[in-house]
Amino acid sequence: MGLYTFLSRHPLLEILKHVIVTAGLREYLFAVSCAFALVYIYRLFYSLFFSQLRHIPGPLIARMTTKRVELLTIAGKMAHLGRWDHDKYGDIYLCGPNAVALCDPADIRAFMGNPAVGKADYYRILEFTEIETTVTYRDNEPAGIRHRQIGPYFKPTYLARMERTIMSLGIETIKAKWDGLIDASPDGAAEVNYCNDFLISAFGIISTLVYGKKVKELSNSDARTAEWIDMTMMYLSVRAMFLLLPPFIMKVLLSPWEHYYHTLSNYINDAIKTRTELIAQLKQEGRENEKPVDMLQALFEGEDPETKERMTSKQIHGECMLMMHAGSDTTSHTIAWTVHLLTLYPEHYKRAVTEVRSIFMPDHIITYKECRAQLPFIEACIYESLRLIPVTGGLLPRIVPKGGLMIKDYYLPEGTIAFVNTAVANHHKTYWKNPHEYDPNRFLDNKELQHYILTFSHGRRTCPGKSLAWWEMLTILSNILKDYDFKIPSDLSHLGPNVLNKVGAPDAANQHHIRPFLGLDSGMSIKPLCILVLLQYLLGIGEGRL
Repeated sequence: MGLYTFLSRHPLLEILKHVIVTAGLREYLFAVSCAFALVYIYRLFYSLFFSQLRHIPGPLIARMTTKRVELLTIAGKMAHLGRWDHDKYGDIYLCGPNAVALCDPADIRAFMGNPAVGKADYYRILEFTEIETTVTYRDNEPAGIRHRQIGPYFKPTYLARMERTIMSLGIETIKAKWDGLIDASPDGAAEVNYCNDFLISAFGIISTLVYGKKVKELSNSDARTAEWIDMTMMYLSVRAMFLLLPPFIMKVLLSPWEHYYHTLSNYINDAIKTRTELIAQLKQEGRENEKPVDMLQALFEGEDPETKERMTSKQIHGECMLMMHAGSDTTSHTIAWTVHLLTLYPEHYKRAVTEVRSIFMPDHIITYKECRAQLPFIEACIYESLRLIPVTGGLLPRIVPKGGLMIKDYYLPEGTIAFVNTAVANHHKTYWKNPHEYDPNRFLDNKELQHYILTFSHGRRTCPGKSLAWWEMLTILSNILKDYDFKIPSDLSHLGPNVLNKVGAPDAANQHHIRPFLGLDSGMSIKPLCILVLLQYLLGIGEGRL
């Protein structure tokens, strides 16, 4: 059933129609509709003939409104939109009356490397506690303060002090579970849900580093635990998207996941309170050298060397919530996609296995330092996963700084929103030969290509958790490739290297044994949401929020 047919028959609209007729609102609504029509006609006229962006190609609707981007963002189709528009309009195109998209990786690196470029208001969707965080600061000055406060604690030198926790809750937990399943199997083989296991492991690591203790829900590594984690992350992700909607609509739509969020928030509050009391006790007893070594302690101790500022409890809570949101399913899904892609490309799987098994004995747990020094191909496998199927990205908005910028012979005036189109940049044919194929060798042949992977962003606002993510991904992937042989179960005939997509490569993205990252593509009905957003669109609510 088409969307138009669905909308015309929906009971909500029939009730609305009845209210309009009985209340005598026809004339009023007609007048309002005419007013909105005039507004959009004016916008179109101005955009076509007077706007400084009028020479930039793009869809006609983008010259009048940003609603197209907002709607497809909420629908989980932002990356699809970015690829479609790039194919039609090129490396720079219009996506709003005052917004463009940048697709060329070199342009993006130069733009994001500009220290004057700020973030758009769009990033407020990640302010889970109404407090600005590392990711959400729009102003570069407070963002710089926060990076100076916590930046040193995300570097390998500090992470090395937490390696025992990372290894214990990461690869060692996974190995213990998988070895138990294999030992209990009569044929020495076991079928595992590695997506769940990687998710539970990554969540266990980040939650322990943030809370200072393991979350009680993680006591059993089963599907129920994975569901709890998934629903918590789903709430945070969906809440972020729904902030583009009016608050009363958002409240109704988020109600099914509300208690998952409050459980997580309460854990953070308790952790902050407990740690505050512990720090005071250690200071009183003269045992300050016994303070814990984890991310929570880093947030307490982080001090800007220039201003001497430290974070408040509310700011610590916001950063903890951000870490929980950004530091678990992103990392775990990248590992899962890498394993999946290796099963689709047997030649790369064989090379990765040969590399790690020729260097390390079966009973040796490979460390992060050893991975970086001795396993270049496995590192390249992860880079290629981050390029081919990044778990974050799409259209990420930044603000053109004072004085404007020239990009691709187009002048972008001050205040223009420039969307970084990572979905296209990671597949740009100028930089990536056969971009739709999984080929880790490209990073061995040209190490400079590593700098064109934009999954962790670029410039001053690069993801601060990048080093921690690499620590987890490398140690887990290298050790499981050393110790286990992987193959797709024989009854899953829709998977495998011989199932090809329209460009002739193994069909990775449409094979649904791995749950999609982020929200509304993973089974939620899009129809009611489309109704709400279209009503918002017609009423003009929230125009220009990006």
